[in-house]
Amino acid sequence: MTRYDALVIGADSLVGSELVQALRAAGYAVRTTSRRSRPDAIQLDLADPDLPRLTRERFACAFVCAAMTGMQNCERSPDRARLINVENTLKVMRALAHAGAHLVFFSSGQVFDGEIPRPGETAPRRPKNLYGRHKLEVEEAMARERLPAAALRITKILAPVPVGLFRTWHAALGAGQPAVAATNITLAPVSVEDVAQAAMRLALERRAGPWHLSSGDEIPYAQAAQRMAEICGFRAELVRGEDVSDAQVAPIHRHRYAALNAGKLAAALGFPIRPAASVLEQLFSAYPRAGAA
Repeated sequence: MTRYDALVIGADSLVGSELVQALRAAGYAVRTTSRRSRPDAIQLDLADPDLPRLTRERFACAFVCAAMTGMQNCERSPDRARLINVENTLKVMRALAHAGAHLVFFSSGQVFDGEIPRPGETAPRRPKNLYGRHKLEVEEAMARERLPAAALRITKILAPVPVGLFRTWHAALGAGQPAVAATNITLAPVSVEDVAQAAMRLALERRAGPWHLSSGDEIPYAQAAQRMAEICGFRAELVRGEDVSDAQVAPIHRHRYAALNAGKLAAALGFPIRPAASVLEQLFSAYPRAGAA
């Protein structure tokens, strides 16, 4: 039976792909899963996981990156979302734990209601949306069943290339078009590189329980878009800040406070907790500049 240092479930995702690179760069033997049929990965779909296939090999640790992540998609398809994000995620985690793997489950700041500034790991968890409730269900099962696992609650993950809303803004500004950004919604950005490094430390040191990874503060989306324009050499006046209405973004998907208290991670692992502006500065500096081909 082949034994690997690590298994990355959902290696096609932003976090999963970064984890694979970081683990292999550190010299670890890594196995991956993908929903797609690939010769270099175990095919695994959390809608219908093949557990015997998954546990045919052995892993010292496993990272659960795969999920149905779109919050609005979860609200539109609640049964499917729960099947993937709770029921089958736990089946996979139990099977891997039974086979001896230490687990890292990627949770979210959405387990909180966003009404308390910088909540710590033991703060009351009151999710406002289905995605957050599903993350909380898994966390509660992990604790109840004493699974050998850490839950890493993360805020807004960004990469050194434009992704999501930032890609939309970057494309608009690059075409000389306005970029509309919210003045009344904040983000607490973390780099995908920091997410991978924190998860690796938790797994390899076999840490358990809840952990937070967040910037030290939060910043309005409009201010983030303005800074991106300045760093990338776009016309900053094209960034148009506007208050977002409840009709545009439902209250269940909005938090008054986005940042989490990541002091536990800093104290236990010596992990640096950076201000939001510093995180954005580093990431935006790697984005394509105005006029780049």
